[in-house]
Amino acid sequence: MGMEIIDFSGFRGREEKLRNILRYNMERRKPMFYRTNLLIHSRRVALLLEDISSEILNVYGDDFDFRKALTLALVHDDAEIVTGDIQLYYKDRMSEEELQEVHDNELKAIKLLCSLWPSELNGFKYEGLLKNALEKNCIEAQLVSYCDKIDAICESLHEVHAGNEKFLEPAKAYIGRRIRDFPVKFPILGKILFGKHPLLEFPIDLNFEEILKNGKFHTSDSLKTFSGVSQYERWKEISVEHFGEKVLLEVVEK
Repeated sequence: MGMEIIDFSGFRGREEKLRNILRYNMERRKPMFYRTNLLIHSRRVALLLEDISSEILNVYGDDFDFRKALTLALVHDDAEIVTGDIQLYYKDRMSEEELQEVHDNELKAIKLLCSLWPSELNGFKYEGLLKNALEKNCIEAQLVSYCDKIDAICESLHEVHAGNEKFLEPAKAYIGRRIRDFPVKFPILGKILFGKHPLLEFPIDLNFEEILKNGKFHTSDSLKTFSGVSQYERWKEISVEHFGEKVLLEVVEK
C-alpha cells in the first residue's frame, strides 16, 4: 500500500502544524541552506521505508506489519506539534532526570493530540502509534527509527556537500555511531542490517573535511555526481522523484 491512501481528513490543521516546525532549528545549525520541515521529513521517512519494503518482507514476512509501519512513519513526530522539536544535540547532553522529563512531556503531548483528533488512523489506534514511536517497542517502530536516522544523515550530508560547516558534527555522528549501533540497540534489526539495498548498507567512512572544503551549492548536475555514499545517493533519487529537484536545490538560508 502507498502512503497516499492514508486518510488524514479528520486531522484538521495537522499538516500545517508539521509544515511550520523546521528541522534542526537551533543556533548551532544556522544557517541550514536547504532547511526542510517535519511534514517533508515524515513523508520522506515513509518513502524510505517503502523503498526497502521488499527486503523487509523477505526477512520478516508476516512478523512485520507494513501497513502499520507506513502509518507510523507518517505520524512518528506528531508529538512535536506540542513539544517542539527537541534537538538530539541537547538530548545527548541531558541527565537521566531531564530525559525522563522530556519523555513525560511527550506522553502528555500524545494525550493532548488524541483529545483533538480521531482515535483511529488507517485501522490503528492513533494513541498506540504515537506511543510506539516514543517507546520504539515494536519492530515496525524500530525500522521507522532507522529510516528517520537515514533521513537525518542525508540531510546533514547534503549540507556538508554544499560547504556548510555547521553540519559537519551531525554528519559525523549519524554516519558513525548512530547508524552503526542500530543492530546493537535493536538486535532484531540485525537480520536486515547491514544488507545489499542502498539504504541498508553499512555506512562507509568519509573524509568529511575534504568534502566540506570542496563543497558548493547544489545544482541539477551536482545531484547526479556520485558521492560514494549509497544511502545519500538513493535519498537524492527518492527526493527528486517525489518532491522535485527544488527541495534539494533551493537555498532558503545563507
